[in-house]
Amino acid sequence: MLNLKELYNRKIEEIKAQPVKVFVLVYPYILVMGLVIGIIYANNLNQTARAAVPAAVPDTVKVTDLKVVQPKIVPPIDILAAAKPTPELISKGEKIFSTVCQSCHGTDGTGNGPGATGLNPAPRNFTSLQGWKNGPKISQIYKTLQEGIPGSAMVAYDYLLPEEKIGLAQYIRQTFVPNPPMDTPDELSLLDQTYQLSQGQVISAQIPVEAAHNILISESVGLVKKVKDITTQIDSDTSIAAKLFNQVTSNQEKAVTSLLKSAGWKESQQQFINLVVNNVNQNGFNGRALNLKAGEWNSLQSYLSRYF
Repeated sequence: MLNLKELYNRKIEEIKAQPVKVFVLVYPYILVMGLVIGIIYANNLNQTARAAVPAAVPDTVKVTDLKVVQPKIVPPIDILAAAKPTPELISKGEKIFSTVCQSCHGTDGTGNGPGATGLNPAPRNFTSLQGWKNGPKISQIYKTLQEGIPGSAMVAYDYLLPEEKIGLAQYIRQTFVPNPPMDTPDELSLLDQTYQLSQGQVISAQIPVEAAHNILISESVGLVKKVKDITTQIDSDTSIAAKLFNQVTSNQEKAVTSLLKSAGWKESQQQFINLVVNNVNQNGFNGRALNLKAGEWNSLQSYLSRYF
């Protein structure tokens, strides 16, 4: 009987004698292992590719232009006196509330007005002391009215005068807010300092770049059209004065533009002469204008005044 060592040696000899048979038996296993390794590699490669390419981040930057601000004078107020509710202030606040607030906050101040539909977050329910962004004190309501609440439908009502904002705050507190908390003197003083209530303000006009650009374009288009209309009429005129204008101009459009942009030349012949000769060859007129006689200056001024 063969022992294990002899049996092992015999198998080795058989493998050496028939290598092709052994390969045929082993090949399916090699093929399966190769496929498994390939699948694992492909999956890892896909994950690596996804990790190497950063996710696209949508551009959430919103570029906005400045808003139009009309020039106005903001009168000073005594915030300590205005913080005390009076019938006059409350009446003023009621009128403002019905005009600018009621559509969203409702007639009862609960935030259920017709304009509140679909708003998220919903308009403030003044009858509840919970969840106020700034708070129901006069100073806090004033801040909300002045600056608005970003991320909500509550826009800034900074166009209201300080007294109007105080009156609106007083009306809301007296009509809707249960047991409204009072401002401390320090809080009112800080409100005064923040918005310069006791000093008043002179607010300059502000116009957005785009609006200013559109105005300039509009004015330029209007000026070009007017220049064209005037030069067309002069070209079709056969009068002596029209011929005189053509003689003393090297560029009719530029000459007409100079007259349109200047003031006073129609009222004074000397101003008309100065306008023409002081910038001759640059304002559309030529050197022949320097030789005009008094009667010709008078005739030319009278003629051109018809068109301006």
